[in-house]
Amino acid sequence: PWCDTPWLIVAWIMNMCDSINLDGIPKPSHIEWGTYGHAQKMQVSMMYVFGQLNGLGNLTWHESDMGGGLMVRNPLISIEVSSYMCSLCRHKVQGGEAANSAWAITSEILLKLYHYNHCPRNWTIRAYQP
Repeated sequence: PWCDTPWLIVAWIMNMCDSINLDGIPKPSHIEWGTYGHAQKMQVSMMYVFGQLNGLGNLTWHESDMGGGLMVRNPLISIEVSSYMCSLCRHKVQGGEAANSAWAITSEILLKLYHYNHCPRNWTIRAYQP
């Protein structure tokens, strides 16, 4: 991949999910943009493309030992993309978007889900009732 690939990925995510255009001007309020969760899905999908489909693995993006500006490994695992995603998360939360966190699911909730899913009466498929 090109040495500026992480910046192209940041631009792609920013264009789709940030409230600011690539030129730094805020997007009009009538235009909808993706959530932080959508930005994470975009990041993960590209990580899969570069890591698995292109065989670049899950090692940090860095300059080759051979030098000459040749970059190797996965560009999604770069300081540029990681910094932007952290900044986007902060920006979204400050803008009022609910923070999504793995810590939001407590052990009590997991225990309730476990018991609900292991109760035979919940295995029967029934018609939807609003």
